[in-house]
Amino acid sequence: MIFFKVSLFFLLNITILYAENKEVDSLLEKVNQAPSKEVKKELIEKLKEKLAKENIKAREEADAIIKAKQKIPAKIYTDTPTKK
Repeated sequence: MIFFKVSLFFLLNITILYAENKEVDSLLEKVNQAPSKEVKKELIEKLKEKLAKENIKAREEADAIIKAKQKIPAKIYTDTPTKK
């Protein structure tokens, strides 16, 4: 069950990141095809904002993964019966 949840989480994140990369690619292409320097500057600013948002989001996800891994015990607990 946990494996299913984790795999679903990663699958959804990958599809969302792929869609966001398309937006970044389209902005970058618009910058390359911009007719004037003023339009290029505006598009570059939009591109910077978009990349900054994605960077913050990726950093938060990485921090969450690191925190989750720290909670996982290093050794598997085995319940051994105690002798009386």
